[in-house]
Amino acid sequence: MSAPLVECEGLVHIYKAADIEVVALQGLDLVVEPGEAVAIVGRSGSGKTTLMNILSGVEPPSAGRAVVGGRDLSRMSEAERESYRRDIVGYVKQHSHSNLAPELDALTNVRTPMLAKQPSGDGRHQALALLDRLGIAHHASRRPAELSGGEAQRLALAVALANRPALLLADEATAELDSRASGELLGDLRAILAETGTAAILVTHDHMVESYVDRVVQIRDGRTSTETRAGEELAILDRAGRLQLPRSYVEQLGFGSRVRLVLKEGHIEIRP
Repeated sequence: MSAPLVECEGLVHIYKAADIEVVALQGLDLVVEPGEAVAIVGRSGSGKTTLMNILSGVEPPSAGRAVVGGRDLSRMSEAERESYRRDIVGYVKQHSHSNLAPELDALTNVRTPMLAKQPSGDGRHQALALLDRLGIAHHASRRPAELSGGEAQRLALAVALANRPALLLADEATAELDSRASGELLGDLRAILAETGTAAILVTHDHMVESYVDRVVQIRDGRTSTETRAGEELAILDRAGRLQLPRSYVEQLGFGSRVRLVLKEGHIEIRP
């Protein structure tokens, strides 16, 4: 078996402002295999965007372990972070236009990261092929402001995929689209991921995304809590033996801050 592409263990991140500390991640664990597509869901403030910022190399974790493609994200210099963002990961931020250079046309937006990786190369043919694969090659000479919301989102994905990263990160990639445009975009993206072998982590509130990924991981209070595969929801048991019960279960059963665990043959009972 190949090694996981993404390994997060006990990941902690603390934001500090004046005398206030906000703990955004509280010991999060996550593993993503090469070529796997994973959706990350959770309420606002659960730590989803913080996780994306760490995995994209924007900021290091406060504690814990985060390794992507064999690179330890907590130990990289700024030069190593630049190399990581250029060679390993493609990041689509939440608002499509924040990923694009407004003064450049679509083709040049896609070619720019290619030139950063291979200064002596051209990349025109490869960039046009990617725009065509995403259905916007006929807009190659247009600037971002001349594109619709769906077209701008497709261009943002093309820029993130330009250097054929091992890992694509997308924060709310369908948030600005209607259901039809979302479905079309997700279908095209899934096909490209399958062709290139690129893994993807998609942060989303859009339930439609769940049909285009291999599994769905829910984050609650800065930790992974449940995982859904093929319609079956599983609770996640972390390396320390901690288990997060779904909030609806806790409320329905009237659990307080303490529960009793009873070991039975082949299973464990949880009692108030």
